[in-house]
Amino acid sequence: MPQTSTAESAALLSSSSAPAMRSKIRVVHIILTLFILVAVVTTVISAIVFHTGRNSLVANAFFATTLCLIVLSQGVMLYWYFRGELDPKFRYYLYFAASSTLLICIAGNLFFHIPPACTQACPTCSPPP
Repeated sequence: MPQTSTAESAALLSSSSAPAMRSKIRVVHIILTLFILVAVVTTVISAIVFHTGRNSLVANAFFATTLCLIVLSQGVMLYWYFRGELDPKFRYYLYFAASSTLLICIAGNLFFHIPPACTQACPTCSPPP
């Protein structure tokens, strides 16, 4: 297990960490949160708008609802962490959960926007001779 300094192991807004370190960590967390929120909103909008062909609106709405519930639970954990009610060891769990959410958004957007491969031999899908 890697050794961490007291500033890193303290809760985000606790008084034991240095003010400069605390503000730098806070800015990084705000930027990452905004980036993930943009990815989630884009994925939810894509799930509702792009429902033609292989995927139905019901399946996409279920995916969007599930994604929103996952983000909601992570938001509650972040709120607890910012208030100092969670141990600092949960910071790594929050990083893992945020990266997992980002990967789910990327996979969902790839599914919504990349057309399925054609399985039939047709003039538009077959390679040139």
